[in-house]
Amino acid sequence: MKEYNFKGTNGDIKMFIGVNPLSLEDSNGSLVIPFYGGKFVMTYHIKRRGWEFPAGKRETKETILECAKRETYEEIGGILSDIIPLGYYTVDNEKGPFKTAIYIATVDKFEPKPRNSETDLVKLFDEIPKNVTYDDDVYKLVLENIKNKTV
Repeated sequence: MKEYNFKGTNGDIKMFIGVNPLSLEDSNGSLVIPFYGGKFVMTYHIKRRGWEFPAGKRETKETILECAKRETYEEIGGILSDIIPLGYYTVDNEKGPFKTAIYIATVDKFEPKPRNSETDLVKLFDEIPKNVTYDDDVYKLVLENIKNKTV
């Protein structure tokens, strides 16, 4: 297991890569790194004016895996397969800790996003674009671990 500690946009971040999947069940939300045709998929968030991976809060009575699938569908219209848990990160700020499960997945197909989607464009990338919403090290470190096959 690898551990990282750094300052993030919304507070202090502790990230753990290569954990037991059972340790993700108490997560408050999920982050998915979806791949399609060898590239990763990101979406442009209208209000935050930046590129993001699908992520969001877990709903009542939803498993963390169901949260990951739902958020990916809502934000990029992606239907996922081969969903692999990578780890999690916690953001600690004045509201207390918030734990987010991290997954990598394959997009089998794209469907139209729901009309109330908070996101706009969906695009394939080889590298992280310059204008990401959260300019901390989460995306960079997760992608490095995927590229180096350390997960």
